[in-house]
Amino acid sequence: MTARHYACCILPCLAVALMACSHRTAGVQRAMVLPPMAQVHSVESNQRFLMASPIHDPDPTFPAGARLDGELRLCVGFVVDAEGAVRDVAADRAEQACADPADPAARPFVDAVTATLRNWRYFGGAVCTFPAGVDPDRDPRCEGAGVAVDAVPIRLRYTFTFSSERGGRVSRNTAGSAPAGSVR
Repeated sequence: MTARHYACCILPCLAVALMACSHRTAGVQRAMVLPPMAQVHSVESNQRFLMASPIHDPDPTFPAGARLDGELRLCVGFVVDAEGAVRDVAADRAEQACADPADPAARPFVDAVTATLRNWRYFGGAVCTFPAGVDPDRDPRCEGAGVAVDAVPIRLRYTFTFSSERGGRVSRNTAGSAPAGSVR
């Protein structure tokens, strides 16, 4: 093989390798957080609170055509109503680390999160009241005889972190924090 032959084989391979290093990957991470000044709901000793549990909660997609260098963190609050539907979705800047939802550069991300959240579904939150003499800890699913289950709306808050990086992989991770919320 001649030097010219090597050059003809190596240069295209090198060009492909360099293009692979310069591509942009995008990802979304999310975490549930305690809403600022969350209202706390107290239960009596004969009651149990059941946290709203997601049954359909896909991640928002990275907006097509959106430009982002690095990361953008959105803070979003919403209400899970008694039937498990998501209502009153609102991005805010309650924390300094949150992007300003009014910033035109953040708008495509706010729209993507809002559209996704409106399709989320939950088993709604509830307060179970047990008959006298029944220990709520013995019936964690509130299915025993005489148990009254009252559905309640609950306010939740999530952060969504969109990232775009050159070259590397971005994976989706759900934060390991315990679920937090407040009854509204």
